[in-house]
Amino acid sequence: MAGFRGRVLVVDDHKQTRMKMMLAIKNLGHDVEEAADGEAGIARLARGGIDMVVLDIVMPGMDGFEVLKAMKANSALRDIPAIVISSLEEMDDVVKAIELGAEDFLTKSFDVVLLRARLNAGLERKRLRDQELEYLRQVDRLAGASRMVEGKGFDPARLGLEDISRRDDALGNLSRVFVTMASEVYRREQNLRRTISLLKGGFLLLLIGALWGLIPSISRIVMREGLSPFGIVFWTLWFSAAIMTLLSIITGQFPGRSRADLLRYALIGLIGGTLPQLTLFWVAGHLPAMIISIILAVESFLVFAFAALLGLEAPSMKRFIGLSLGLVCVLLVILPGEHAIGGASWIWILVALLVPIFYAVEGLMIASLPATETGAIGTTTGIVLASALIATPVALLSGSFIPVHEVINGLGWAFLLIAAMSATSMVLSIIAIRTTGAVFTSQVGYATTGAGIIWSILLLDEQMTGWIVAAVACLISGVALVMPKSYDEEGDDPSPEGSAGAATV
Repeated sequence: MAGFRGRVLVVDDHKQTRMKMMLAIKNLGHDVEEAADGEAGIARLARGGIDMVVLDIVMPGMDGFEVLKAMKANSALRDIPAIVISSLEEMDDVVKAIELGAEDFLTKSFDVVLLRARLNAGLERKRLRDQELEYLRQVDRLAGASRMVEGKGFDPARLGLEDISRRDDALGNLSRVFVTMASEVYRREQNLRRTISLLKGGFLLLLIGALWGLIPSISRIVMREGLSPFGIVFWTLWFSAAIMTLLSIITGQFPGRSRADLLRYALIGLIGGTLPQLTLFWVAGHLPAMIISIILAVESFLVFAFAALLGLEAPSMKRFIGLSLGLVCVLLVILPGEHAIGGASWIWILVALLVPIFYAVEGLMIASLPATETGAIGTTTGIVLASALIATPVALLSGSFIPVHEVINGLGWAFLLIAAMSATSMVLSIIAIRTTGAVFTSQVGYATTGAGIIWSILLLDEQMTGWIVAAVACLISGVALVMPKSYDEEGDDPSPEGSAGAATV
């Protein structure tokens, strides 16, 4: 016990006896405090930090017996050893005190050697008991951590077993093995979640691409009738707004009504709704639907480029080459030499490039929207309503308004189809962006291109030219280089939040 130091509380109503005991204990190398009666002793014990009590039995008010009873009734105090002080004539009281939980006794005329032995023995028992309690607490913590692992969404970094793992005994080894296995389980669970998320995202991309790929062909059919793009946009957006309003009522997902929400809807509605649809109908009157479908794939390259410029995506030579191939793809559809393209069509191709630019900006803006309870349907409803309101004065003031009877008796079916495809695609896009991020979702452009080419062949009898085949091959090469970064290669944060962030940008 050499060098072991404890804090001892002396409780005695006789000042002389108390001071004598305190001095002896201090000379033995221990810290010592005093209490003049039982109430003061219990009050000091309640504050903690006491390793042993030297207790007089006979005291006015709360005597030593009551102090012992109070200590044993308190879970925080019951393990503190107590030595009672008595005279040889008070042996019955000593027996009773020991029955109440006292560790040992000393006579008032104590011997220093005996005092040292009994203090050290009591403090050693206290130390061993503290170690035992701490061991049991750590076992309980390890058991609690195992229950956390059985639940969902646990994080090995939050198990809080670092101090137990530093032990050099069997419990420490068990803790280290447990943490290692928990980390492996967590890693596999996160990989499975990422795989499921990417599969869901991939399915959404194919579905969005199939729907959106139909729009260039339908737009081409509509524009062959010589209608004004402003009038067409008016009706398609209001049809979309009507569809989304009905869905909002059915699902209970309504747009946000704060000023900030309205401003966001207006900005996204302008950039992602009114302007790209107007541009798309405009160029559909001058370009084959197949060419437009290829140009829409440029959105994927543009989102990567914008994300890199904004510092949201780490640039690399591999991705730079992929982006360059995207530009080569655009050049391949700009270059004249095939009757399907035409010598002057490169001007309209440049105008058509505004469409993927608008959609690329829209995707990043949607990804930056704060988390709300509106849901994808509520958000889409707000954006589409804003787009329709923006398009209304433009259509009316430009004199391009298409009367209702002409819509009903003419191409109203096409307007409704475009509206339904656009609304559905936007809902799915918002879901995909919130699931896998804007960068991954932007690859819908490739699915759109494939679907658009198929629809243009089926509906418009367009033909694949050599330039178009080269452009598609260039697209495939580019997407192989500009893909979402691999989690394992890049070492992204394995937490759910981290995986979502890695998938976004």
